[in-house]
Amino acid sequence: MLWQKATVSLMIVGLVFLLGASNCTATSPPLSQKELEKAVKEIFNARARAIVTGADPAPVLASYDTATKLGQWARAHEEHKLNFIQSWARKRGVRIVEAKPEIHIPWSRINGERAELVVHHTLQLGYVYPDAPVVNRFGIGTRHWMELAKKNGRWLIQKDFYTDGLGDDTLVPVPTPADGAACPGQPIKSSSSQNRSRGIYDREGAVRYAGKYAGLAWGAGNNHKYNPRYRDLNGNGGDCTNFVSQCLGDREGGKLPMDGTWYYRYEQGGGSGSRAWVQTEAFASWLLYSGRARLLARGTFPELNQPTSKFPRGAVRELQKGDVIGYEEKGNIEHFAIVVGTDSHGYPLVNAHTVDRYHCPWDMGWDKKTVFHLFRINEV
Repeated sequence: MLWQKATVSLMIVGLVFLLGASNCTATSPPLSQKELEKAVKEIFNARARAIVTGADPAPVLASYDTATKLGQWARAHEEHKLNFIQSWARKRGVRIVEAKPEIHIPWSRINGERAELVVHHTLQLGYVYPDAPVVNRFGIGTRHWMELAKKNGRWLIQKDFYTDGLGDDTLVPVPTPADGAACPGQPIKSSSSQNRSRGIYDREGAVRYAGKYAGLAWGAGNNHKYNPRYRDLNGNGGDCTNFVSQCLGDREGGKLPMDGTWYYRYEQGGGSGSRAWVQTEAFASWLLYSGRARLLARGTFPELNQPTSKFPRGAVRELQKGDVIGYEEKGNIEHFAIVVGTDSHGYPLVNAHTVDRYHCPWDMGWDKKTVFHLFRINEV
């Protein structure tokens, strides 16, 4: 996400988490807290079931208090997301067969029959291709600020602010996936041992880092926590570019040397990154003008999948582990992700922050008008 453009939902989540997670406790008896946790788990389990292709969304959509404006908005948001992923699966020629949620409530406050809470949601998803037994699994992690009210014996959602990697485009309220099937391709091969030598970009190191610090996403390491050496910018415009910069430059990652434009200052309390380190457009410019990368191609989903004389398999099939993708909306790059491999049909997969993604299909959640920038990171 563009570093200078904070989404309202993430700002609120970050504020509530910072103010509440440290010392707030529920004000109601333990049984009421258990009841709330059970209700929230049921809500997220129903959402997971509805994601599976062909599942009935009615139980999910019935869990909202549509007597309130924000309840109506939250219901519409969830319906749009479910429609997006079902449409994406049909267009890519796959079937969603698994959806397994885990939730953690780091903060909550109950007042009678009303509740306010922060929910961390870790979701594992799996899809298959026709006549292929391999389940391709990927993970999404989301942070929710929710308000629930108990009416007629049921907990109903009155507010649910969050950004989701399954259908939330940066600037498109109701995104539609681009047309086009996932044409078979060859899986990305591992880097040679040469790429691990001193002074050369360590692609495998960058991919390992991306997996270790993928945050709340299913599949992530480090107990679902970010690297504490860096400031978390989710509440300050988005952490996506900060994360990709870490993958490329951290000592655990790709080990690209910093310079006078692209750098991070490590200080007590998290430090800070330069504009090129944390801001999407500045990072894209630095990649090209520093010589650290070259632009393989730029275009929409159909354009990048169409065979050309230069790219007989389509430009997107030229991506390697450790390359990066920029996501352009309305003339500006709004997001970055790092390529970590391919699925069983050679479809590129990415890791990212804002939203936390692990081995996620590279176009998941993005609109048909999104313009993708494919950057090849140079190894010397």
